[in-house]
Amino acid sequence: MQYGKVFRFGPTPEHAANHLFVFLHGSGATAQSMIPAAFKFQARFPSAALVVPSGFARYENDLASQQWYSTRGLNDDNRLARITAILPRIEHLVRREQTNYGVSLERTVLIGYAQGGTVALETVKTFPGLAGAVVAYSARFARLPQPGTRMKSRIHLVHGGYDSVVSRVYAERAARVLAGLHVPVTLDVIEDLGHALTQEAICRGSLRLLQGIYEGRRATLH
Repeated sequence: MQYGKVFRFGPTPEHAANHLFVFLHGSGATAQSMIPAAFKFQARFPSAALVVPSGFARYENDLASQQWYSTRGLNDDNRLARITAILPRIEHLVRREQTNYGVSLERTVLIGYAQGGTVALETVKTFPGLAGAVVAYSARFARLPQPGTRMKSRIHLVHGGYDSVVSRVYAERAARVLAGLHVPVTLDVIEDLGHALTQEAICRGSLRLLQGIYEGRRATLH
């Protein structure tokens, strides 16, 4: 079993760690499944340190796969409680790695797919300022941010137009709500994509992240 196992990759040799990217895999997968996506992000951000942790629980009866919280009997009534229960562990993990690499909260990015994307979104909703940005693929909030919610992270949503597991409607609603709260948000719906993390989706998310960082710097300069 891989519970608690964390894969770490420093920035490319000629760079000091300038960003910290934490990758959260989907339910029924493994940390290893996110490593190819992590390296694709690092190709665009060579100064980023990569952290790829394993989920906190075994996936059903599969000894080889993990999940962040149980999906057995999962519904809209218990989803938020299950996620909220693990968020302190996510916060601890992120803060530990920020300390390890000497990277600030503002330069930390949570990148999650499916269940991992949901965990990333709920983490920055619960702990404002823990990360400068989130890139969430095929994900949804357990509960949309309520009026008055303060979120300090940029949110980049990437979703398949034909996702039959997590409908694109969740991403579209989230984008509208976040914009109404004046949270910087982007939404990319890839029309011919289902519930999958493809090369095109990874490239779209990393591009939005790069654009968001650039816009933030330009705003600071002005």
